[in-house]
Amino acid sequence: MHRYVGSNLIIVEGLTGSGKSIMAHFIARQLQYNGIPAAWLHEAEEPHPILIDVESSIKAYMAAMRGRWATYVDRVRLSGQVMVVEACFFNNLIELLLAQNLDWPTILDYGDQLQALIEPLSPALIYLVPQDVEKALQRSFQDRGQEFMDYVIRYATDTPLARRRGWQGYLGMVRFWQEFVALTDELFQRYPLRKLRIDNSAGKWSDYNRQVLDCLSIPFIPEQGVSPGEAAELVGVYKDRQGDKRFTVRHEHGQLTVNLFLDVRTRLVRGIDKGFITEGWHFEVGFESDGLNGTTVMRIGGRDVDYLRLVGTVADKVSA
Repeated sequence: MHRYVGSNLIIVEGLTGSGKSIMAHFIARQLQYNGIPAAWLHEAEEPHPILIDVESSIKAYMAAMRGRWATYVDRVRLSGQVMVVEACFFNNLIELLLAQNLDWPTILDYGDQLQALIEPLSPALIYLVPQDVEKALQRSFQDRGQEFMDYVIRYATDTPLARRRGWQGYLGMVRFWQEFVALTDELFQRYPLRKLRIDNSAGKWSDYNRQVLDCLSIPFIPEQGVSPGEAAELVGVYKDRQGDKRFTVRHEHGQLTVNLFLDVRTRLVRGIDKGFITEGWHFEVGFESDGLNGTTVMRIGGRDVDYLRLVGTVADKVSA
């Protein structure tokens, strides 16, 4: 076990679009700033050490997932790190069982089995969920745009659960996620170890971050901002050399942001060197001067996820 945390596994869960990736990444960074070996597992990591697709029966899938969680628990125990894992317990697992129309008693019993499985790591559970599910979904759709909303509607209403209940369209999607939150609320209540539920409806992320760090007994270490002078050099529109995608870098509230995914503004966090890391993603962003024409070039490195492939992108600044 590690000083401050007393846990080798921190699980971040919540409603779709609730900020799980951003919170999980924040926790991992704060651990690292405090000198605690830590890593963060994104839900769309490739290859993913826990999550798999359903290839045969749900019963076989549940057995396989128990096995993968058991293997991962052993891996974490031997790693010497605190692992911050997002969306592998409630989301993308319990969520899938619900979508397949399993009954609640079966799902709750399975959740209890998983809790017992991870207990040797003294895990902590951070659960991001609003009181009003529909309003939270609407905020997420406003941030991420129509394409994301259409995807969520298709996903939720094209499930055995939705078809059996007759849930269709936007309202059917809302009913699906309301059912999911009701179920995960029950799982949260049954969770016997360190846990924190946050209603993030107000969007006060500085307060939520402090609550999480207090729960985990991690001292807060502020992150370095960007000076106005540096920001003036970097803000602008960058065009991908290999395609038509354009990235708009902005300076907002002392931080740089860029549009990597749909309509979402992603914060650029100062890295160890002169570059930046992207909040909620494993991408690394660097800026350099093009000696030939004096323009600024943005380069994206790091690691891709299964639905967003940007590593290797080089984009030239085309306007301020």
